[in-house]
Amino acid sequence: MTSEAVRDLMLSGMLMVSAAGFYAMFYALGRMLGRPSLVAFSYIFAGLQAMGALGMIVPPHLDPFWKYLIAFSSLVYLFVPQGMWWVVTTFHEREYTH
Repeated sequence: MTSEAVRDLMLSGMLMVSAAGFYAMFYALGRMLGRPSLVAFSYIFAGLQAMGALGMIVPPHLDPFWKYLIAFSSLVYLFVPQGMWWVVTTFHEREYTH
């Protein structure tokens, strides 16, 4: 693997991880503040996360195992902020009812 390939993989990985963080942050802020525009804005970062994943999957540098793992984790993470929001709000609703 060339140094350029390593650089490109690292940049794509950094894009995937940082975009996933911004996606979760803006999604949670949008839901917490009751601002659907922030939730919609968060989906831009979900798209960037998917682009970062594609930047690691499409080039022929990684073994198929890593490509499948990256694809699976990226796909699953698209639903993590919604799931975590549901878990957190459900637990807090139960706290206030008891």
